[in-house]
Amino acid sequence: MGRSFIVGSAAMLLATATALAQSAPAGHQPGEESAVLAAMDRYMHAISARDLRTMAAMQTPDGMTYVARPKEGGGLEIVGRPNSYWVDPARAEGPALRERYWSPTVLLRGPIAVVWAPYEFWTDGKTSHCGVDVFDLVKIDGEWRVSNAMWTVEPDACNELRPADASQLRPAG
Repeated sequence: MGRSFIVGSAAMLLATATALAQSAPAGHQPGEESAVLAAMDRYMHAISARDLRTMAAMQTPDGMTYVARPKEGGGLEIVGRPNSYWVDPARAEGPALRERYWSPTVLLRGPIAVVWAPYEFWTDGKTSHCGVDVFDLVKIDGEWRVSNAMWTVEPDACNELRPADASQLRPAG
């Protein structure tokens, strides 16, 4: 056997192994990615409706959130809050909210999942900002719940981040 045959065979094996690894990641569970995204959609609907009861039921009480946003005068501010902050009854009133995301990347293994996606946030029907959401979910008693979250607030990034095809927006409606 010639050297080129061995190199060519090794390259073909590497390409095949890479394709298999990408198409069937370790720990992949058919249907669970859809279940994770369905949970994300329900959570986004709850945020938009200020449905604090549903939000509380869908998150772990001891989780945390972190927001990375521009500081006035330059730089970046990171603010962390417990999940309970977002479901405080004092937050039930206020302007109309809407949050939608698209092109989600879901990483999943067993009872844990991560969803990474660009998003747009509206206040009173007008774009407030865009950014990237990262949600950690955990499956408890058969239900996917938000355990931790973080997101960027990027007021000037909407043109860059918005999908070319509005049919990609989630949740629908």
